[in-house]
Amino acid sequence: MFPMIKLSRRFSIKVLAVGDRIMILKHINKTDIDDFARLSGDTNYIHFGDRPLVHGVYLAGLVSGVIGTKLPGMGSVLVSKNIRFPNACYAGDQVKIEVEIQSIRKLIKCGFWCIVGDKVVMEGTANVINKNIITI
Repeated sequence: MFPMIKLSRRFSIKVLAVGDRIMILKHINKTDIDDFARLSGDTNYIHFGDRPLVHGVYLAGLVSGVIGTKLPGMGSVLVSKNIRFPNACYAGDQVKIEVEIQSIRKLIKCGFWCIVGDKVVMEGTANVINKNIITI
């Protein structure tokens, strides 16, 4: 996937470049929404009923999970996130989560998208710090 430089048995460094991209799929079910409502305390009625709306912050958390474990990856610390929700996401939807490295300076700027079918349900950018990464 992304080149790794092995420094010792316990430590390696990931090599990143602008344009690196990852995509994962997540099927969101009613139990996910109910669990998130219980944990967050957001029990707004729009998240229940026949067609529950997915919490926007739940989608943002899925993106954070990709950023923190896949790209840029382990050791990443989120500094800021800018988010927009142009369309709704509902229980039963399969969400395609994409993250792309857009720029690398002191901070790594990632663009991200959550897509259901052909509609973007969330998009934005995140600024990340990661000391375990070499940039090219």
